[in-house]
Amino acid sequence: MASTIAFGDTNSGLEAERPETLPDPSAIVPFARDLDFVERGGLLDQIHQKCAVPGSRTALVGLGGVGKSQLAIEHIYRTRERSPETWVFWVHASSVARFEQSYQDIADQVKIPGRTDPKANILKLVRNWLHAGKHGPWLLVLDNVDDTHLSPETGHSGREVQRIGIDSVNPQPISAYLPQSQNGSILITSRSKGIALKLVEENSIIVVEPMAESHALAESHALALFEKKLGALGDRSDITELAGALEYMPLAIVQSAAYIHQRAPRCSVRQYLEDFRKSDGKKTSLLNYEGGQLRRDWEAKNSIIIT
Repeated sequence: MASTIAFGDTNSGLEAERPETLPDPSAIVPFARDLDFVERGGLLDQIHQKCAVPGSRTALVGLGGVGKSQLAIEHIYRTRERSPETWVFWVHASSVARFEQSYQDIADQVKIPGRTDPKANILKLVRNWLHAGKHGPWLLVLDNVDDTHLSPETGHSGREVQRIGIDSVNPQPISAYLPQSQNGSILITSRSKGIALKLVEENSIIVVEPMAESHALAESHALALFEKKLGALGDRSDITELAGALEYMPLAIVQSAAYIHQRAPRCSVRQYLEDFRKSDGKKTSLLNYEGGQLRRDWEAKNSIIIT
């Protein structure tokens, strides 16, 4: 909490915040780096090239479970390795409440003056801080953008809605709280190209496929991911067959590998594949297994099931 100083009798009741020292640039990322991350062609190079352009906005678009967030996470850690002076901020954009909380976390992390004022508009404070261009380079990641408007959710009081800056009558677009600044770049993940196009240009969209454009590359990447997650638990031919049955979807591969690994030796790759093919109900049950995904948003629905 910010320290305060009183000005004496002539300014009775008035207090002023003591200026806080700006902390060194850091990364606000809710997920640890995945040491089993598998390179997927030139996707990370594309992301780096687009995000390296000052003031750029880039969107990763693809079906749920293709690995958009995983790519964003790996890009963040590589950005920090290349440029330790770069601020990195992660914003959960799946709901109004989480969007606002993420902005509140940013305000606290960088110690934006006025953030503790009950009347403060946190969304605007953060946007203006990023826009100012005097705090060093930054990267802002908006994860799971599936709606471009911020509408008050049930449970928000009138005072809270006013404080976070959401218009209950005319919902504001997310873009109203994104800075236009040459000092940083914005990376967005979304399932919808239409939604992404409301925030970025057509040529700033990177389409993320299940694993790769060609069958050979998809199989190679899927095998590499399976082998990192399973080790020596599976027969290569069985793993290849299972990867194909899962349509080379990274999330499905990670979930199935976790299921098999936690049940070995009672469950093998071959047995999982046979169960997977028994019925749609069994397939849904297996794909619904979360397995404690450490780099998966706890609030996200099971992407594989609802796609």
